[in-house]
Amino acid sequence: MLASDTTRMLVLGVCVLFEPANGYQLRRELLSWNVQSWANVNPGSIYSMLATLAKQGLVLRHDLTIGDAVRPIAVYTTTPEGRKELKALVEDGLAVVKAFDQSAFYAALSLMPVVLGRSRVVARLTLRLKNLETMIAEARETIAAVRKTKISPPHVARLFGLAEVLPEAEREWVEGLLGDIRAGAMVFRGEPGTESWHPLPGDPAWRMRAEREQYLGELRRRGALS
Repeated sequence: MLASDTTRMLVLGVCVLFEPANGYQLRRELLSWNVQSWANVNPGSIYSMLATLAKQGLVLRHDLTIGDAVRPIAVYTTTPEGRKELKALVEDGLAVVKAFDQSAFYAALSLMPVVLGRSRVVARLTLRLKNLETMIAEARETIAAVRKTKISPPHVARLFGLAEVLPEAEREWVEGLLGDIRAGAMVFRGEPGTESWHPLPGDPAWRMRAEREQYLGELRRRGALS
């Protein structure tokens, strides 16, 4: 999965979570997740990705004039194709292992409860475990070969050792997560209780919810909801 795919997943994900929402709201939400530090997503790339997704028909842009506003505001909703794309990106993010880039995995973990059902999450994380096992085995083979040939400098085997211990630690963590999910932890798509979490008092998300109701009313009036 490319770095741009992680940005794509995150932007589609917040669209699904908060639609209809304007670009500033979506940008503010993603920055509150600190995506600029762990996913290398900068504020400008969020707007750029929204424009790309709109061109590709994965989100719809609605220019709405609300109340006494003079200028319309660009509000975004996802299309069925966009929601299908998001599901595929989250599934790949959960299962595909990249040794030194965990951004897609973190993004998929952030979005999986609202995108996938419990059984599907279990299936994709189980596949991740298999992929981790393969990565560990390959790292061990490489370390053994480096030590046997003695062609590479001594520190090289130590570097490959990092490629062994990191997936080993992740494997243990994923096994624990899978155990919790199988035991009923968390709430996933299609299960009761998905609306049980609410923002803390004073959180900007409350304003987003209020504005969302305004956007919904205008879109319903236009018959523009899919």
